[in-house]
Amino acid sequence: MSAFSLSATRSPAGRLGILAGRGELPWIAARRALARGEDVVLFCFTDEAPPADLADRARRIILTRFYSSFLRSMRREGVTRLLLLGKATRDILYNRPRFDLRTLFLLARMASQSDYSLFEFLAKIVEKRGVEVIPQDRHLDALFLAPGRYGKALNARELKDVVFGLFHAAEMNRLDIGQSVVVGKQAVLAVEAAEGTDRCIRRGGELFHKKGAVVCKLAKVDHDLRFDIPVAGETTLESMQAGGCRVLAFESDRTFVVHPAEFVKRARQLGLTMLVIERGQSSLAYLKKLNAREARPPRQI
Repeated sequence: MSAFSLSATRSPAGRLGILAGRGELPWIAARRALARGEDVVLFCFTDEAPPADLADRARRIILTRFYSSFLRSMRREGVTRLLLLGKATRDILYNRPRFDLRTLFLLARMASQSDYSLFEFLAKIVEKRGVEVIPQDRHLDALFLAPGRYGKALNARELKDVVFGLFHAAEMNRLDIGQSVVVGKQAVLAVEAAEGTDRCIRRGGELFHKKGAVVCKLAKVDHDLRFDIPVAGETTLESMQAGGCRVLAFESDRTFVVHPAEFVKRARQLGLTMLVIERGQSSLAYLKKLNAREARPPRQI
């Protein structure tokens, strides 16, 4: 964990709000923003408690009461800019939700309830109230891995599977189905949907009989950086190990890696390889060149 100073003065740009889902990204961004002089407030809508050092900046909200809980709390706290970070699972919408009437009316006005549509609609509502939704990488720029191979070299079958998997991941993302696919011997084994990446990885790997399936995870070609940038972390590696997957391929500047140095170290311990590519590069010739030499591990920050 990086050691940032948590003292902050009021930013001339106004207060920064973070709508915090599950996982560590909201806490990492909050500490980074505080170290850069931001005045941060966290709006937590899951059952995860914030770390002790951020507890006094956290406000509990009920996202299914969007107007009466979140918007009022944001206005009360004087927020002028907003970050959307962390996992927001679909059980909020489908597992016996208790919406207030204004939020039900909001959802009824949407053309669809795909992830992108939800995020885009939320952004339009808060921006009408003078709050700017800022790109997710604004305070998480240190969580990108440089292009390269991290771990053991891939064999010919795995390289071909990466090419195959990247193509299908891009198509699934274009259709707003999910960001990840699991492939083996140039066959699609699993596609991420509402269940999330980890479950997708486990079932895809199991279908390949734990013989080293390849996982490819991509953002959209024209990805809006305010929303849903792909994330890889400890649970990704655990799911790969459980499912018997051996390779994870993703783009260097479009995938957050939680604690990059620790992530690469743990992947190597588990015998997993990360193939981190430049955006838009997925040819076999490019991947062979990337695979030829192991990348230098990232420094601890």
